[in-house]
Amino acid sequence: MEFLTNGFDGFCAAVDASETPVLFCERFDERSSIWNFKEHCHDCIELIYFLYGNARVITGGKSVQASFYDMIVYPKGKPHTESLQFDHHQEIICIWVDVPGLEIQDIMRIQDKDAHLKWLMEAIHTEYKSKTPSKALIDHYVKSVMLLIGRFYFEKQTQDDMISRVILYMQDHLTETISVQQLADMVYVSKSYLSRAFKQKTGLSLMEYLNSLRMEAAKAMLAASNMNTEEIAYRTGYHSTKFFYRAFRAYTGMSTREYRKSESETRATGS
Repeated sequence: MEFLTNGFDGFCAAVDASETPVLFCERFDERSSIWNFKEHCHDCIELIYFLYGNARVITGGKSVQASFYDMIVYPKGKPHTESLQFDHHQEIICIWVDVPGLEIQDIMRIQDKDAHLKWLMEAIHTEYKSKTPSKALIDHYVKSVMLLIGRFYFEKQTQDDMISRVILYMQDHLTETISVQQLADMVYVSKSYLSRAFKQKTGLSLMEYLNSLRMEAAKAMLAASNMNTEEIAYRTGYHSTKFFYRAFRAYTGMSTREYRKSESETRATGS
């Protein structure tokens, strides 16, 4: 995914300088005939906000599950398909908006945790459907939505970069003692923020991930070298051989000797 602007400030400037005409704005449920369940695309950005229910969105080889208080952002010209769960009530607000010069490269799902997007989408719909809609108000609301989308994207990019740097550091310093505080200090965030972001991204805690890196390195050394286990323990950051043995068995279900023998037999039989 890529916003073709110079960072978040550039994105804000591009949105501020653009006309943002709303080409379509409807609020409807699962009984509506407006739904298009065939693959389709639009010559503008499409925003779908789920007030109730959930759906699976498919675009190219990517599938995204959306639920209530989620916004799906479809780029201009991006083919997509929506699949509803009809055993649940579905209600959405759908808006098509043209933002000239703003190129979004891939579909986005945004969890609206503070309901700011919900308020704005409902405000756009209410004003758009009023007897005397104000173009200025609608434009203000739409630009606010686009800025929140941009902030979500750029914060996510920063977070992804932060986690990548933490993983690279762990990979390069396996032999050293590494703490969560040390990693947090390295990327200038709190321990709690880094721990939460890392778990959300990888599904593992920082120490679980570090342990898996060390265990995979130990497995590779046991299988491909004649190093003794004390040396392997040291090279993977375990300064207590006893603790290394215990961690290895917990991770693989085998002792280091059993694992090395198993790998040797596997190579010998070619299976």
